[in-house]
Amino acid sequence: MVRSRRRTRRYPKNWKLIANACKEHAKWLCEECREANLTVKVSKRTGLCYKMRLHAAHVGSYSDQPRLKALCPACHARLDAKHRRREARIRLERLKHLRILVAQLA
Repeated sequence: MVRSRRRTRRYPKNWKLIANACKEHAKWLCEECREANLTVKVSKRTGLCYKMRLHAAHVGSYSDQPRLKALCPACHARLDAKHRRREARIRLERLKHLRILVAQLA
């Protein structure tokens, strides 16, 4: 028997339209560092040239009407790293509380 895995959809069906509207609202500039879309950059890792493309990044939780920010890949990565650190702190606090609870019940 094959089980189907339920997938949670993070992006609404009209994501491309919403993302484009976000970027147009930001005048195709990163909302953090003001870098223009399609600016030619040099990769620090590989030394190769590439065209930087804006991302429409979620700010807050995922929903049908997401709050978005137009960000360059570097600023998007910083935002995601900050979010992951916060989630890790919350997970650690939950584990601490669970440990205290288990100790009290024993």
